[in-house]
This record gives sequence, C-alpha cells and structure tokens, in this order.
Amino acid sequence: MKTTRLILVMSLVCLASAYAQEGDPADPAEERYGHLEKGKSGFKETWVNPNTDWTKYNSLYLWEAEFQYRDVGPARRTRGTMMNTRQREFGISDADRLKFQEVVEEAFVKEIQQAKNFTVSDELGPNALIMRGAVLDIISKVPPEFVGRSEVYLASIGEATLMVELIDAADGEVVAVVAERRAFQSGSGRIDSMSMPTNSVTVIAEVRRWASRAARKLRDELDKAIAGK
Repeated sequence: MKTTRLILVMSLVCLASAYAQEGDPADPAEERYGHLEKGKSGFKETWVNPNTDWTKYNSLYLWEAEFQYRDVGPARRTRGTMMNTRQREFGISDADRLKFQEVVEEAFVKEIQQAKNFTVSDELGPNALIMRGAVLDIISKVPPEFVGRSEVYLASIGEATLMVELIDAADGEVVAVVAERRAFQSGSGRIDSMSMPTNSVTVIAEVRRWASRAARKLRDELDKAIAGK
C-alpha cells in the first residue's frame, strides 16, 4: 500500500502545487496526504481519512479547477497525405483548450448543484468542504482535418485523468482524494461507435457527457457519505 500511496502522492503534487516547497516535492505532499488510507467508491482510486465525520458537512465550495495537457507538439489545423499515419495523439489549440475547459467546468457545476444533502456555496463556513478538481494528462486522438473533409471516425476521441481533492474548510485538512483515468468515447461507447462521425460538434458533446458522468458520480458519493450511508 505504501508504494501505491507514493505513486498517488507524486501525482497529486500537480494538483496541490500551491502547497509545494523547494526541494523534494514528495515531502510536503507526504505531510498532506500521509494520513489517507485506501477506500472504496465509484472511482478507480479512492483515498480517505478514516476518521472523517462526513455528516457534519452541508456545503461545498468549488475551488478553481486545474487543467494540464500532455505535450505532443503543436496543434495543426489540417493534415497532409505525408503525415505519419501511425500518430495517435495530436496537439490541441489554445482555442480548443479553452472550449474544453469551459465545457467541463459548466457540466461539472451543473451536476454538482443537483445534490440532495449539500449545497454549492461561494462562501466558506465551518461545515463546508472545499473541492479542488484537476483534469490531468489530457490527450486528443482527433487528427487534424484533411483539406475538404470535416469528419473522421473514431472509437475514442481522447483521454484524461480526473482528480478531485476534498478539504475540510475549518482546518484545511484533506479528507479524501479520488482519481480515475477515462477515455472520451465517441458515440457514447456504443457498440457501433465506429460508425459515428467525429467532428467539432460530436467532440464537444462527448466531453460534456464525460464531465457530467464524473460529476454525477462524485455528487452521488458525497450525498451518500453526508447522509451517513
């Protein structure tokens, strides 16, 4: 378990960079996450403080999200016939990154606000949780367009790792971290998804669906914990 925790801690240095200090980046992170233990939830990776009384929380404060992209080279608007056909990861333009972030944040907030046992607040109170979210190692599998062609057919349009850190607003202690890497499935993961065209409209729809699913899962897990279930 110690090895798994170290891997998680090193990944969370990206998410918790505001707390990092000069020197070995694992040191401040180990202080911050060393009390967490492996837990269970709908997410593939779940780490919690086993002593947390979840029933005391009634509001959630959303901290600004972090987005990080894998460096695969510059974005291209079009591709030529001489382009490497084995390339599977493609650069994302600044405009597309901004749109991606807007869609993810909007979908996440919309789902979280539908919680039953807590409210989303813009103020920090003694019974509040702070949520710090990050979408890390984002990659696109959508190639640039061929001149004269606007659609491609893909089973997966990209991947990203979602990490969410929950912090007790009263003492600043991390009470839980969840993480999961998922693909953005073209055609919503349907068996016949290879027949679904991939273009700017369908890409945005799949990103929104990906974010909504993740936010809904997090909301439901929090609702259950706060209800004492």
